[in-house]
Amino acid sequence: MTDFNPGETPDVYLIRHGQTDWNLHGLFQGDSDIALNDTGKTQAAAIAQCMIELVAAGRLQADEFPFFVSPLLRARQTAEIITQRLARPPDDIVVEPAIKELSFGHWEGLTTLEVKKRFPEERRRRNADRWNFCPHKGESYAARVPSMLRFLESLHSPTVIVTHTGIIRLCLFLLGALDREKALVEKISQDKIYLWSKGSLAAV
Repeated sequence: MTDFNPGETPDVYLIRHGQTDWNLHGLFQGDSDIALNDTGKTQAAAIAQCMIELVAAGRLQADEFPFFVSPLLRARQTAEIITQRLARPPDDIVVEPAIKELSFGHWEGLTTLEVKKRFPEERRRRNADRWNFCPHKGESYAARVPSMLRFLESLHSPTVIVTHTGIIRLCLFLLGALDREKALVEKISQDKIYLWSKGSLAAV
C-alpha cells in the first residue's frame, strides 16, 4: 500500500455495466469481451436517468465531470448509453485500462457448478483466501492494488467510473467503505450507482 488517503478522494460515482447473457446464465465473465443484452441496455438507460436527476439536483455538472470506462465492450456500451442521454460527446469517455475487470483465466465461460466439478482444488483455495487467489491464467485482487491506487490517486474532481464487479469491490475496500473480506463478497447491482462522498458510501 502507498500513502493513499481515501479522505482526499473526490466524489466517485461507481457504475457496474448492464447485464450480459453471461451474467444472465451465471457464467464467470472476467475479462472476456461480452456485449450487453437487451436488459443490460435498459439498465444502462435507467442509470442514465439517475445521472440526469443528479445533474438537475446540482450534484454534478453535466459537461464537466471526468468519465472513465473499462476497455471491455459491456462497459463501453453502458457508458455510451449514459453519455448520449447526458448529451456528452463520445470523445468525453476516457478508456482506462486500470479499471478493466479481473481475469478469471480458465474459469471464464463456466458456471460456479462447472468450476466446482472441474477445478475443486482451485475452488477450495479461493474460498480460503479470495484476496490472493489467482486462477490459472487469471488475476488476484492483491495483484491489482498498485494500478488501482495509482488510478484513484489521479482523481481530482467528481468522477464517474463505469466498470465491473471486481473493480468496484476493490474500490470499496481501498476507499475504506468496507473491510476487505466484506468488500470481496459484496453484491454489486447493475441498476444502482455507488457514490463515495466525504468518507461514506451510498447507493443511489
